[in-house]
Amino acid sequence: MVTVDCLAALDHLVWLRTGQRAAEALITTQPTISRNSKKCLSTFALQLRRQGGEWQLSGDCSLLNLERRVHQQLRWQQNGSLRLEAQHWCAPGFASLQAPDWTLGNFNYLEYTRPLELLSQGVIDAWLCSAPDAPTQPELTGLQLNTMPMQLLVRPDHPLLSQGTALSWDDLLPYPVQPLPAGAFPVFEAVIAGCGLLPCPERAQAMKAAPWYGQRPLEDLLIVFSSPLTQQLYGETLVPLPLTLPIEVGDVLMVRSDYADHPRTRMLTTQLIEHLSPLAAQQRDVVLHQPPRLYASQAATLQTA
Repeated sequence: MVTVDCLAALDHLVWLRTGQRAAEALITTQPTISRNSKKCLSTFALQLRRQGGEWQLSGDCSLLNLERRVHQQLRWQQNGSLRLEAQHWCAPGFASLQAPDWTLGNFNYLEYTRPLELLSQGVIDAWLCSAPDAPTQPELTGLQLNTMPMQLLVRPDHPLLSQGTALSWDDLLPYPVQPLPAGAFPVFEAVIAGCGLLPCPERAQAMKAAPWYGQRPLEDLLIVFSSPLTQQLYGETLVPLPLTLPIEVGDVLMVRSDYADHPRTRMLTTQLIEHLSPLAAQQRDVVLHQPPRLYASQAATLQTA
């Protein structure tokens, strides 16, 4: 019902958030992106509006989504450029990824709702997210690329480090912890809640009673979450506490199940793992899975533990 160029313009605008980024990805101009997007919207009697930093379509999108599926199948079968998105936590390990057959996205999502929507609708073709909260849906397949622990990092002069291996979870109460978007990662959130690492009145009260309160900035005492691969972001400015969260994390490539065994998916997973290999070699706790293993949520295991 619409040309490849018209639908690609609209989907890239919705996906990449700006006309400039869409134009760069499609090697065209912003006026062309605008013109073709408007044609596509008119064809399907839809409107486009900005909400919370994202473009949202309003109207009946059923025909548009059917058209997206057709165009997506053409991309996969006729060697068109495929579209790869990633979570914020995955981005550090893949910042310099070279994947010639793929257009790389924003790589900065802090929650799962939006990229999952883009993948389910056929706007993007693959999505790198993180276990243990990667979604499990019948129409999607998760391919887990690696497994690693989740660490807690602090500044080298943090008071908690003086306790060494005698450190307990209760000792962390008087210190601020990196905030997460509420409800965005329910499995991980349940784990850190069990370790007493969520914001709560008791933490606020303990912090105000701590000897350091009012003497040092909160950011100097902050406890942050990090995997061994993302720790490199901090260089030598942060070091791990001698406590490990009781859960494994890892990078998961999500694709529609129709394409899970496609040669282009297999090629991408090989590229991703080869890209991670030099980084993983520097970290003894990172296990790469080649071939990738099918992802299974840890939610059920945690609930029965």
